[in-house]
Amino acid sequence: MKTLILATLLLASLATGQAGAAAPAADEAIFVEGARYDAVLSQASRTWRLLPASGNALRLQVSPDCQLGAAPPRGLWLLTRDQWGRPELVAPSATPLPRGHSGHIRLVACGQPALGREPALALPDGVLAWLQQNSGSIYVGH
Repeated sequence: MKTLILATLLLASLATGQAGAAAPAADEAIFVEGARYDAVLSQASRTWRLLPASGNALRLQVSPDCQLGAAPPRGLWLLTRDQWGRPELVAPSATPLPRGHSGHIRLVACGQPALGREPALALPDGVLAWLQQNSGSIYVGH
């Protein structure tokens, strides 16, 4: 199963995205890679770094064909499910949010329309599957 997921992730690295708006600075000192989060989204380079427990990090470039929507504000995000069972990111209190941001971001597959008014982040299918199976927290950087 893990081999299938990794193969899917490698294929997903051909998908795209765009990073967006400025956000308040997060306190970088409280974030410890591999201890506090399992994945990193780098907004400027549109890359994901997946940090599996095995220690073999995987870096994926998101293709411009996969519209990422507005990137989440910088900081730590928790991966949960909404009331309908759909994956979403939720900002804990340590993550600074711009005024009016709900602290919730839906995760959708590339090409899937975002439903409702909540912000959404599109991801390649393989990345979305990996996050749902292997991650509880994600760090969004520059």
